[in-house]
Amino acid sequence: MFSTTNFRLFVAQLLMFSLLANILFAQTQNPPAKPPEQKPAQSPPTKPDEQQDGPQDPDSVVRINTQLVQIDAVVTDHKGVHVEDLTGDDFELLVDGKKQSLSYIKMMKLAAAKKPEAETPKGSNAAASPVGMPTKELAPKDVRRTIAFVVDDLGLSFESTYFAREAIKKFVSEQMEEGDLVGIIRTGRGLGMLQQFTNDKRILGTAVDRLSWNPFSRNMMPNFSGNDPNDFRSEDAKAADARAEARAEDFRETVFSVGTLGSLNFVIRGLGELPGRKMVILISDGFRLFGRERNNDQVLQNLRRLTDLANRSSVVVYSIDAKGLQTLMPDASTSRVPHPKDFSRVARENFDSQEGLTYIARETGGLAFLNGNDINQGIRKSLEDTNSYYLLGFDPEDEKFDRKYHTIKLKVTRPGLHVRTRAGFLGIADRERRKELPTVAVDSPQAREQAIVGALYSPFGARDLGIQMSSFFFNSKKTGSFIRSLYQIDMSEMNFKDDPVRPGVKTVKLELASFTFNEAGAILEQHGRVFTLEVEPEQYQMVMTKGMFYADDFIIKKPGAYQLRCIIRDPSTGKLGSAGQFINVPDLTKKRLTMSGVVLTVPEDYKAKPEQLTAEVNMSPATRRFPREGFFEYGAAVYNAKTDSSGKTALTTVTEIYRDGKPIFTSDARPVEKAGVGGRTDCGGRMALGPLAPGDYVFHLIVNDTLAKSKNARVDQWIEFSVR
Repeated sequence: MFSTTNFRLFVAQLLMFSLLANILFAQTQNPPAKPPEQKPAQSPPTKPDEQQDGPQDPDSVVRINTQLVQIDAVVTDHKGVHVEDLTGDDFELLVDGKKQSLSYIKMMKLAAAKKPEAETPKGSNAAASPVGMPTKELAPKDVRRTIAFVVDDLGLSFESTYFAREAIKKFVSEQMEEGDLVGIIRTGRGLGMLQQFTNDKRILGTAVDRLSWNPFSRNMMPNFSGNDPNDFRSEDAKAADARAEARAEDFRETVFSVGTLGSLNFVIRGLGELPGRKMVILISDGFRLFGRERNNDQVLQNLRRLTDLANRSSVVVYSIDAKGLQTLMPDASTSRVPHPKDFSRVARENFDSQEGLTYIARETGGLAFLNGNDINQGIRKSLEDTNSYYLLGFDPEDEKFDRKYHTIKLKVTRPGLHVRTRAGFLGIADRERRKELPTVAVDSPQAREQAIVGALYSPFGARDLGIQMSSFFFNSKKTGSFIRSLYQIDMSEMNFKDDPVRPGVKTVKLELASFTFNEAGAILEQHGRVFTLEVEPEQYQMVMTKGMFYADDFIIKKPGAYQLRCIIRDPSTGKLGSAGQFINVPDLTKKRLTMSGVVLTVPEDYKAKPEQLTAEVNMSPATRRFPREGFFEYGAAVYNAKTDSSGKTALTTVTEIYRDGKPIFTSDARPVEKAGVGGRTDCGGRMALGPLAPGDYVFHLIVNDTLAKSKNARVDQWIEFSVR
């Protein structure tokens, strides 16, 4: 077994590695971090027939320029099934009522999601694809759909917030497919790190759990105010007060509605640069297009700009009315007897609240789901609607680019079919909307800051340079809770130069910036360094093959979810690499059973042949790539375990190995032999790798406390590793 002494020795070794890394590198300066700047979307080529199909196919981007106006359209039969065999002769396109000749048509069909090949072995008592398992990061080419859930907490009631949270939770756990890049954005609570686009269900699950009712949201629920029997004023006086109250409420609703649209604008701009079929699912109690007296067009103006941006970004908006089906009748909450006029007023208010949801869906080619009590059904139908669509292009006339709004009407000549497309476009060419960024030198501070910030906030990071990152939660009496991050940097792509004075010595400069974000997206801590590495001739080949190890600690003052990101950059070439990890730091003061991160390492008595130690077999605790001829040791610290009358703990461990989301090995329960000290018990063991075929795996460590109550008797952690 893995003894307490060995585990603590290993933690001490990690600190030593950190000191060695700092000795090798000479710190010269700290690059500052700045908030991300919005970059203009790049316009794709104007000749669609020269493009190749694929998830990032530039052909799938809706374009508006002086050579081509391109729109997307969905065609369904009377049962709502997509029709995919139409030709250009089956469509009739009208712009401002004038028929246009189609110069281009193409059917775009979303590829089916890949299914894991591995199957659950007989006799295994482990659940397949459990919550908490790490998810392999998506590459841009593997993205099928990019889905933004925009939860309008500026316009959701307490009840609607609950149903929205449960619906998205069901999507994450049951409906999310391989190749889905998902973001969860709140309109009134900022765009925090838990609302980034990711395929990691752990991050999404945490984001869903944080969805809560905003008490300052606008109230779009229809209600019967009734008449006050003690109000003896004239009808004219009552009407005047009602109009003044309506104007005040209109102003408040307009402010909140514009806030909703502003958040949508931010999301759609970000979606414009992401791959896959892009969709926004807006969940809201609704917003009015106009005021109660139909004299306020501020919301409508913002909506038109928003829908034009969505059309140019190839984003389809699906809106769901979270209020559900309303009876529009008095109920137990009605405190006064309604006036007969209140029935028509309530019906009108309910209709008005749905105007904005209907408009934004119609204008972007999506669907509005109204008067339904199942939000998840709307989500499911939205996802199904993205399976296939047509791209249609026509050559615009010069007068179409007069900066005015032009309507689009699309018809299908084949009987019994229905078509949906975007309702129009602004006569402004894409290139007129872009601003060219000034050219800066690769090695300038401005270039460095722009590159680092861009990689920091991109859902795909940067991939020119290789870096791997592993972060672990620990706790000690001296420092309290802290996160230890280990980095393995691939040096093979770095631009080494010959030292002009010392023959054979190689030097390279390396910029490294690490960031820690909290749930709200605020940067709690940042480390920026520029290193100069000097390598002797006998070390050069080892550094090029094995890379460099680096470690960093961050003291945690408050429990919660954190996102850690690291960016490396070669200043001489401008190449970047990035890595990130989500980690949840528990609250140990609640005295619940808790486990640190699981560390995988190679024991001192490991007998590996020197020829096995290639780049493919890197046994650093940051990379965890092991040869199948050997084994690894695992270790973790358990906190707040219960003790018996003699002060001893009674913990057992179970280990599991998963591949492709399926369990392939489950051990028997084994007792933890070492006694706990100061509320901490170290546990671990040794895992043979011989039976495993080369590939990627996930190690699962489960600890059970036989003295604790059932609801707090189990804790587990996951970590990925590879066999080569």
